[in-house]
Amino acid sequence: MGLLTRTTDTVYAFRFLRLLTTPWTKTGAYKMGLIDANGKVIRKPETSEEKSKYNIFHKLVFNVKRMLNLLPFGKTTIASYLAALYLIKEKTGVSDRALAKILREATGLDPRAIQLEESLWYLNEDHTLRAGNYSLTRDLPLQLTGDVLALKNTTVSIAENTSPVGSIFGVNVYAATHCRTGQRLFITQHDIKQ
Repeated sequence: MGLLTRTTDTVYAFRFLRLLTTPWTKTGAYKMGLIDANGKVIRKPETSEEKSKYNIFHKLVFNVKRMLNLLPFGKTTIASYLAALYLIKEKTGVSDRALAKILREATGLDPRAIQLEESLWYLNEDHTLRAGNYSLTRDLPLQLTGDVLALKNTTVSIAENTSPVGSIFGVNVYAATHCRTGQRLFITQHDIKQ
C-alpha cells in the first residue's frame, strides 16, 4: 500500500470520525438549515456552499450516525450495518482497519472482534449467491445515492452467479437490485431472507 493511499485512508477516517461524533446541531448542514436537530433532511442543498456541507459523504455518514443512535451495540447491530459500512468503505476508500478504529472510538465496539455467523444456505458451491428474489430483513441504503429507500420486507433480486463485490470485516458483500426502485444496492447474507 502506497503512502498516498495510506494518507487518503487516514484523511477519510478522521473526517468520517469527526462527522460521526459531531452533535447534529454543530454540523454545517444544521447551521445552514439543511437538516434538523435529529439529522433529518429539511431541504436539499442548492448553493455550492450548501453542497459542501451536505454531499454524498455527509449523507452516508449521517445515515450511519442515525442507525448508530437507534440501537444498542452487539453482534446483531454490526450485522445490520455491514452493507451501509461497505457502501461508505467503497465511496471513501477507507480500509477495514481504519473503519474499525473509527467505530471503536465512536461506540466502544471493535467490529473485527465479533465473529458473525455466515449461513451457507444462500450460497452455491462456488461461493456465489443463489439467484432469486429475497426479502430484506432491514432498511438499506441505495448504492448510487446513499438514501435509505430499500425498506425492510421489500424485495431484492439476485442475478445468476452473483459473486461477492467485496467484503467488510471478513463478511462477503453482494450487489442486488431493489425491485421497487430498480436501483443497485449492497447486501450481506444477514440482510436477506426467503
